[in-house]
Amino acid sequence: MNKNLSIVLVLICCLSCFSQERFLQYSSKDTINGQPKVKGSIGINLKLNGYYDVFGGLQDSETFNIGNINVFETDDSGNLKVDLYQSQINFQSAVMTEKGEKISAVVEFDFWGGNGHMRLRKAYVAFNHWLIGQSWVQFGDDELWPNIMEWEGPPSGIWVRAPQVTYFNAFNNKKWNYTLSLTAPNIDYDKYGDLEPLVEEANQTTPDFTAAIKYQQPWGHLRLSSVFRNVNYIYDNEKRSFFGYGFAFSGIYVKDRNNFQFQLTGGEGVSTYNTSVQGFGYDGYPTSNGDFDATPSFGGWASYELFYSPKFHSTFVLGYTRYQLKDANRFIVGYFEDEQIIVLEGDAINFHHYAIVNLMYDPFERMSFGVELDYGNKKVSYNGAINNQFIDDEQARDAMRISFGFMYAF
Repeated sequence: MNKNLSIVLVLICCLSCFSQERFLQYSSKDTINGQPKVKGSIGINLKLNGYYDVFGGLQDSETFNIGNINVFETDDSGNLKVDLYQSQINFQSAVMTEKGEKISAVVEFDFWGGNGHMRLRKAYVAFNHWLIGQSWVQFGDDELWPNIMEWEGPPSGIWVRAPQVTYFNAFNNKKWNYTLSLTAPNIDYDKYGDLEPLVEEANQTTPDFTAAIKYQQPWGHLRLSSVFRNVNYIYDNEKRSFFGYGFAFSGIYVKDRNNFQFQLTGGEGVSTYNTSVQGFGYDGYPTSNGDFDATPSFGGWASYELFYSPKFHSTFVLGYTRYQLKDANRFIVGYFEDEQIIVLEGDAINFHHYAIVNLMYDPFERMSFGVELDYGNKKVSYNGAINNQFIDDEQARDAMRISFGFMYAF
């Protein structure tokens, strides 16, 4: 039980910086089975986030989100910004019942709600193999996060938080554990500026179901997860729905503080779980034969963190994502002189490439300074009919950013 709770309750913002015990803690004097009856802590993850856009289409994006690159724009002007909105406040408590069972609770905020407004990240209770509340969705692997300065992560990464009811347990062999979860459907919807299926948001009626199994070892773990969902959309004022499914394979290997992490994802109708296009309504599209298909997607990322000394270390990250519309009835590929360009009965493929290298310095325990080079490329290939003429074209654009800042946990 305690081992499984520790897996579920792990809080990872930075593998090497935010894993220590909190300074502000409380423990009651009365105990049960040698454990304090009530225990709690308040933690602050202070992060100064700075970046300079060298060139490319992310001047208006506070994170290095490859999906936000507008391949039809040409502005390559530089842009410098600094803020502390990624700082977090974390409250945790644990209560031991008379039977020796633990009830744990977490509430966590950051300041990413727009213009420094506070935003709820997590709020859940875990007890007796159950987790109820808002936390990381179980389709993702919440123990993974490359030690980087930029806050978006690789475009194929799955870092979505949502309300859920999750059951977690271990098999007879304690190295194997599993989770089953019902998650609130993601109904965020926005227009995807340079590749947009002409659909509208509809009310969702069923939760997403996820199932995962993990193999745990002292060196790290391997994890296989899945998600199954029914997605509602509106097309031509008519409500439609389609079935979506996805699979993810992930893992981490740690040796002498050096660590290797990876995650591979694939499926149809699950683009909303990928960090680069979450909320863009990219899960499905109408086809030319009158059907409504789920959008196929595939991606993956890998990172390696290398410690040169106890205080100096670097992280190297590569990521890739691919989304495809095949035989779509119609879609928008961009805007020229404020006019929409609509492609009829065509195909479209969206590629994201992502690379990062950084150097970080830990002068004291719990503190890290870092500088980082972020590079991304987005390419949209499409074909179909425009004004009764067949076209086969593509648009691509790069972005490069220098990220810098420091992190301190207390």
